[in-house]
Amino acid sequence: MANKKAPARGKKRSVTKKQHSPDYYPIVRNITLGINGANFNGITVGDAGRCLSIVNRRLYRYGKMYSLKIDLDVDVTVGADTEVEVYALANNWDNQRAYALAKKTYDAAMADERAALPGNQSRWEDFRIAPGVNSSTEIDPVLFDRDTLALTIADSGEHALSVVDEGGVAHSFTWGSAGTNELAVLTEWDKAGNVSLDPQSISTSAPYAGVNSDQLSSIEAAALGQRGDAPPYAQSSTGDIFVKVATLYYRPGATGMSRLSTGFFDAPCGLFVLKSNNSGLANGSVRLTVKAGDYKGVMALDMAQE
Repeated sequence: MANKKAPARGKKRSVTKKQHSPDYYPIVRNITLGINGANFNGITVGDAGRCLSIVNRRLYRYGKMYSLKIDLDVDVTVGADTEVEVYALANNWDNQRAYALAKKTYDAAMADERAALPGNQSRWEDFRIAPGVNSSTEIDPVLFDRDTLALTIADSGEHALSVVDEGGVAHSFTWGSAGTNELAVLTEWDKAGNVSLDPQSISTSAPYAGVNSDQLSSIEAAALGQRGDAPPYAQSSTGDIFVKVATLYYRPGATGMSRLSTGFFDAPCGLFVLKSNNSGLANGSVRLTVKAGDYKGVMALDMAQE
C-alpha cells in the first residue's frame, strides 16, 4: 500500500472539524413571553436571567445588569387599543449599592456554613431578591409545540429566593417594602448609607467680627458652615426604585398609530415590569430580547463590584 504523500513544506494539513464543534455557541436571546394560566392583564413582572436560564438550560445569574428590549407582537385579530407600560429598576447608585450590601450580607451570613459543610452546597446556588411589586404575576418564557406550534409555558427549574437567619427565623430579601420575614434591601441600605451633615456643629461667631470688610465676619463664618453642609440631594434614598422605560401601544382603529419596541435599556438584576390596559392581551404578544455580549452570549455587567 502506498504511503500518504507528505504535505509540501510550509503547508499545514487540513483539520476536519468534529461534528459537535460548531463555529458558534448557540444562545437563545429572543424570548417570547407569557403568563402561566392567564394573560398580560394588569401588572406582570419578568426576570431576564430566569428566562435566559430556562430557554438555554444553563444558569444566568440574577446579580447582573442586563441590556434588554421589549417588543409587542400583537395578533392581527386584536381589535381593541392596547397599551403596555414598561418599567425597570433604576440604574442608579442607591439600587446598585443596595444590591451589593444585600449580597455582601448574604455571603457573610453563609461563610461559616460554607466552611463547615463544604460538601453541602447547591451547585446552582444564586443570590436572588423578590421584586416586591404588589398584586403582580410572574412572566415566563413561551415555547412552541414541535408538532402543532401551539404555545406552551416554560416555567421549569428552581429559582428560589435567598434566605438568611435573623433571630432564628429565615428571612428573604425584597426590593419592595418589608413584609413578614422579609428584609427590604433599600431600607437596609438607607440605614448604612444616609448622608450626614458635614460639619455637624456650626460656629456663628468669629474673632474681630465686623471690624471691616477685609477681616473675619460672623455672617461669613455662618455662611461657610451652613451653605453646603447638606448634600445637593436627599439625605436618604427616595425608596422609589423603578423608572419608566416606555409606553408601547397598538391602536388598530382609525388613527392606526403604534409603538411596538422600547429599544435596548439597562435592567439591573434583569428585572422588568409590564403594566397592560388590555385584559385580553394573549400569551405570545410580548417578546424579550437580550443584547449579545460576552457573558454566556449576552451583555451583562456585575452588580456587586467593590
